Amino acid sequence: MSNESIRRSTLLSLACAGALTSALAAVPAKAADKIYHIALSNSYIGNQWRVQMVNLTKAYARKYYDGQVTLTVVNSGTDVQAQIAAIDDMISQKVDAILVDPASESALNPVLEEAAKQGIVVVDFDHAVTAPSAYKVGVDFVKFGGIMGQWMADTLKGKGDIIMNRGVPGFEGDRAEYQGATDAFKKYPGIHIVAEVYGKWDDSVSQAEIMKVLPAHPSIDGIINQAGDYGVVQAFLNTHRTFVPMTGEGSNGWRLSMLKYKDQGLEGISVGDPPTLGAYALKVAVDVLNKNPPPEKLINVGIPTLTTAQLKEGVNVFSNLPPTVYDDIDIPGSGLKPLTIEDSLGK
Repeated sequence: MSNESIRRSTLLSLACAGALTSALAAVPAKAADKIYHIALSNSYIGNQWRVQMVNLTKAYARKYYDGQVTLTVVNSGTDVQAQIAAIDDMISQKVDAILVDPASESALNPVLEEAAKQGIVVVDFDHAVTAPSAYKVGVDFVKFGGIMGQWMADTLKGKGDIIMNRGVPGFEGDRAEYQGATDAFKKYPGIHIVAEVYGKWDDSVSQAEIMKVLPAHPSIDGIINQAGDYGVVQAFLNTHRTFVPMTGEGSNGWRLSMLKYKDQGLEGISVGDPPTLGAYALKVAVDVLNKNPPPEKLINVGIPTLTTAQLKEGVNVFSNLPPTVYDDIDIPGSGLKPLTIEDSLGK
């Protein structure tokens, strides 16, 4: 090959290399190569469910989005204005997504819509907001309460006096569960709600509130517990009252009690609300950021419902764990990668 041919070949190779370099530089980095800054705005932190929810969300980010997601968690309590201020701060920090477990279904709407307007992905979970731009992940709380109400009506054969142990006043979940249960009772005029308390979905608060009303109602036929169920069991034990049919959520203490006291008259059902919802919201946010959004903005998850006969040690109830732990970790059909009870405890 002549010197001129060699020179031309070299120049052509360099030109091709330069063109390839320019082309690669023009291709945007894959979404997966970007570190997403995601903020979790949690409201109420007063019970074990919320603690486990935060732990599971952190665990999912650590296990499955290491190097892809930086997660920040802010707990603002039941003060709606404090949560609005926290979300305002997240917007000013230009986060990529906001996950929100809200203190109000409507008061947060303006700040969440502002976040969406600025290109921030908003994923609401657990308690629903009505902001149209938000993705929503959670159980149908009206259906949830309806399962409890129908079970109670069936167990009491449509007749009896009951106490309602509700959640946190003003929260969407409390109102929806109450609606579901009372709608079920409309078919049974023989069922009467003789007292209502706000146990705040917490065992110690529920125990104290139920102990206040029991003396005024010496004959009770059933108790609807939205949660705080293990505390209500303790109230009955402390006052030496005969057990009556009760509903409960998915706490370990409640499920252990269903087994332990079944021969002492405790009939129960466990209706679960998995604390893994925060991790699911995180997955939805990352999927949206990666241009792979879910087909619908409303994502209702299944409601784990167990009778005493369906409880199995080491599977859905754990004698070696504290009574406050919530046992339901899996969300069937969510596509979530595995998490464990230990993850929920921050271990």
